[in-house]
Amino acid sequence: MFQRRLGIALFTLTLLALIQGGIAVWAIDGARQKVELGRLSSDLHSGFLALSDSKHRLQTWLSRAQHDANPDLEQRQALLEEMRAHLARLHQLSETLADHALVEMEQPASLVEERQTALNVFDQFLDTLESQESVPPFDLEASDLNQFEGRDLRLMMADTLSRERTLLAKQRNEADRSLQQLVRTVILTTLTLSAIILLVFWHFARALRRPIGELMRGAQALQRGELSHRLDDSLQDEFGRIAAHINHMASELDQHRHTERDRQQRLEDLVETRTRELEQALERLRQLSQQRQQLLEDISHELRTPATSIRGEAEIALRGQPRSESEYRQALQRIAGDAVHLSGVISDLLTMARSDIAEWQIQHQPLDPLGPLRDAIGQASTLGRLRGISVTTGQLQTATLLGDAQRLQQVFGILLDNAVQYSHPGGQVRVEAQVIEHQAGSVWELRIRDHGIGLAAQEASRVFERGYRSAEARRHRPDGQGVGLAIAMLLMRLHGGQLQLESMDDGGCLALLRLPVHMPAAAAIESPAPPPSSA
Repeated sequence: MFQRRLGIALFTLTLLALIQGGIAVWAIDGARQKVELGRLSSDLHSGFLALSDSKHRLQTWLSRAQHDANPDLEQRQALLEEMRAHLARLHQLSETLADHALVEMEQPASLVEERQTALNVFDQFLDTLESQESVPPFDLEASDLNQFEGRDLRLMMADTLSRERTLLAKQRNEADRSLQQLVRTVILTTLTLSAIILLVFWHFARALRRPIGELMRGAQALQRGELSHRLDDSLQDEFGRIAAHINHMASELDQHRHTERDRQQRLEDLVETRTRELEQALERLRQLSQQRQQLLEDISHELRTPATSIRGEAEIALRGQPRSESEYRQALQRIAGDAVHLSGVISDLLTMARSDIAEWQIQHQPLDPLGPLRDAIGQASTLGRLRGISVTTGQLQTATLLGDAQRLQQVFGILLDNAVQYSHPGGQVRVEAQVIEHQAGSVWELRIRDHGIGLAAQEASRVFERGYRSAEARRHRPDGQGVGLAIAMLLMRLHGGQLQLESMDDGGCLALLRLPVHMPAAAAIESPAPPPSSA
């Protein structure tokens, strides 16, 4: 019942909307044509004004040229070209306006003919002026520009402008009347359609108020959980059938509610208990897995450098001709020192594994950083000789720092190991240290410069992330783990220092390490590079 009435109402409203749209399109098209004619008339009037202005400026130029020994011919040519452009546009606008006018009967044929005659006269006059361009002194006086073949050009221009102003005013009035008619038409059709829509809305609102209100009250009661509420299903229409279905649904829901409530409560309790147990077990597994992975990475990284140094010293000592006892003794001393360092690393890692310590333990004691630095340079020099890379030192200025010598040697070793590992064969690693004065206090700065693969600007902030390695680093050294710089950054933070990597314009990378000075820095000491092992 309601469906059929609603369909009829919607069809009627759609038909009325289409009729209103057709009327509006018809009125808008008429107004558009009037506005278009007005725009063309305005362009014609402006074009004649521009042509008159160009002619006046040409007349002024000619008056000056009669008394000038060297007149500016380029200015005359520019004025003639400007007049020619104005005439071409006026011809085009006149033809367009004539076509529109013939269709719309907005312009008498005599006006079109008079305009075309005036344009032809100006064309002939301009042709005459252009034919005299290269014959100075000029045959025309300034006053001759107002007369042409017995016609007064000023009077002709004034008549043309008067006709165009009259036509422009007429077209504007027509456009205004067309727009007013459009506004009246749109207002009338809109009011009519609005009135019909209001009548339809009032009819259906009145017919739907009672059944919709009943359905809303029933829905609100069901939403509150009152399944015993029943709707009035006595209506012989769609709303009555909907009310009967809702009452039947409410009865079935009321029967199943109690059973489902008990089952749901037991299931929720069981799920909550199992979920909590699983979350706790998962968190423990995640922590254990993370600690084990980090421990394995730290072990592999920390054991690789001293083990490589021991192997390198042994290979260099055994390579080539037999050496003297002192040379073998020096090699064994370096191997013994690396073994002591390796033993300390193993002890630290075992301590971490037993006690689940996530951070390194630091002892803050006054120390000279050049001692750990020279030991790290010795290890790096051994690794460099195996790879054909030289490790050189510049100015090494000492200072007194608060820190752990073994941990600092680890940091220095990591930075030097990276500089050697990511350098090209035959390259060079340069190490310098100096004390820099700042307002907040003095800092001891270590600079390690290599000429290797370098570092992209967008990767400078990520190289200290555990496990991160750039694509270039993976290609150059596939066996890396990406944990060395993370360990170095952690140790620097525990020492209260700063660590950063910078890419150099000429290739390679610069590692900057800054540690606060504990007492006034000593005088700079030039320290030569550690003596190389005998080959």
